[in-house]
Amino acid sequence: MDLPLHPLVVHAAVVLVPLAAVLVITAVFWARVRVQVGAVGAVLALLGTVSFFVAHRSGSALAEIVGTPYEHMAWADPALAAAIVFGVLAVAWYVQAVLLHRAAARGTAPARGRSIAERVTGILASVAGVVACVFTFLVGHSGAEEVWSGVAAAVAA
Repeated sequence: MDLPLHPLVVHAAVVLVPLAAVLVITAVFWARVRVQVGAVGAVLALLGTVSFFVAHRSGSALAEIVGTPYEHMAWADPALAAAIVFGVLAVAWYVQAVLLHRAAARGTAPARGRSIAERVTGILASVAGVVACVFTFLVGHSGAEEVWSGVAAAVAA
């Protein structure tokens, strides 16, 4: 149908990264849902990272055809980096949380229930999720402005 891949895949990134961030932050700070919600959050963080990567590559290819949206592309690299860092930290935290959960079930968990490493990784994943959301907004907003500015001008005329 001659639709470029970029406008299709960016919507996955724009939805998955913030949703994953909310789920990971919830799981990090709410012990009752940690394992179940953390699993979904970690998987969505990975899918969001992959979506960002595909959006980045397809956007570069689309720019060669339609021209370079400079402001939008200026946010693309930091947004991709933020998504990658968030995805890696979310998965690292979740693996630690699951290992501690299993150790607790066996009675071999640390005395305080959570290790310092798992707490620090959870906090870092949460912060990285917020940062990834900010960059997702910035890159998405600049892209939307680039696409829809001509439409707004045409409607106003």
